[in-house]
Amino acid sequence: MDYFAKTRALQVRQGSNASCQYLNGTNLYPFPSSSLRATTTRRGRRGGRRGGVVGGAATRGGVLTRRLVTKMPVAVPRVPYRTPQEGQWQWVDLWNCLYRERILFVGQGITEELGNQLVGTLLYLDSVSQKDLQMYINTCQGGEIVPSLALFDTMRHLKSDVVTVGFGGVMGMAAFLMTSGTKGKRLALSHTRIMMHLPAGTARGSSTDMWNETRELLRIRGYMLKCLETQTGKSQEQLLEDFSRNKYFTPEAAEEYGIIDQVLRPRRKQGK
Repeated sequence: MDYFAKTRALQVRQGSNASCQYLNGTNLYPFPSSSLRATTTRRGRRGGRRGGVVGGAATRGGVLTRRLVTKMPVAVPRVPYRTPQEGQWQWVDLWNCLYRERILFVGQGITEELGNQLVGTLLYLDSVSQKDLQMYINTCQGGEIVPSLALFDTMRHLKSDVVTVGFGGVMGMAAFLMTSGTKGKRLALSHTRIMMHLPAGTARGSSTDMWNETRELLRIRGYMLKCLETQTGKSQEQLLEDFSRNKYFTPEAAEEYGIIDQVLRPRRKQGK
């Protein structure tokens, strides 16, 4: 079961400094009191007990009840994370937690906004440590050319190795970024759908404007061919012939072509 479904209320008597805990199977994880709602009781004028409210919850008897908030925000999933410096538990969004573990996700087409966020995150993580960075890629939308090339140049600029892992669908500029990972550390899961092609576009206006747009597109295509030649070991002529139209690969075919270095397969359990 999901460990969020196993959240249970723990009661702590008034004045106790015991920390509230979170039940996850057989493991207990402490959480800060800021994520809890506390309730107390108070005595009436005639000595009778009546429920008092702290944080908007009722109480029973003269017992301080601290209950974990079991409802998670709807937008971005939040997970418990323990800060290394302070040693306290706090709720952080899932992507922030993965960033702290040097894991990045590319789950949509590369836009200017997403490209800037990824570039900034890569630069910061590289300044903190030179351990490997892991980039998981799953997008069939590819992305815009300029932000994708900016991300590619940043990956080459870093001191840390960038491990690229393709899963689901990796197409267009997303496949180009997966190929741009550190050689020997470009991976894909066994059922990944991979598609590569060179950039294309349309132009309108005067003949001079269309010629300028065509010349710029050919320049970008030549730059990408040089990068792919370095990453795959294929000649530019062969790359141009293969990728002038959409070309699909199975993970095994992509490994043989030089787009990735290894196909990740499920681990076999012992005795099977």
